[in-house]
Amino acid sequence: MFYRTEIQALYFPEVVKEGLTNQVNNPEVVLDITRPDTLIRQQIMALRVMTNKLKNAYNGNDISFQDSSDEGSSSGSGSGCSDGCTTEFVFVGTDAPVIGADRSDERAAAAAAGQSLSCGPSAMLVMAALTLPLWAVQTQWR
Repeated sequence: MFYRTEIQALYFPEVVKEGLTNQVNNPEVVLDITRPDTLIRQQIMALRVMTNKLKNAYNGNDISFQDSSDEGSSSGSGSGCSDGCTTEFVFVGTDAPVIGADRSDERAAAAAAGQSLSCGPSAMLVMAALTLPLWAVQTQWR
């Protein structure tokens, strides 16, 4: 037990839980819980609603977001970025020329060794080149 001269009350230095209602008996905190701050309560409620919507969207449930303000003419990309912004991902695609390679020597050597070249390392590279961007886009949206 401690005696505090400013407050003139006994002070028990116990651990007090979080929240306004738990701080009522704490002499170091001056508060009035009869008038809760409505702005804070509204923000807490909006945060809870948005957290639940995001959890449902992450779990694959169908949700609908309602815009609270009309900030534009409903045209554009929807990214929220002005014309001067740079995007995080820049995808540049070029068409490579198709060149047929002469593999007659490789096929003859593979046939002599009893192997088949139907699925070689080039097929694995093509599969990796196709699946990695799709995987990256999928993880970006989660």
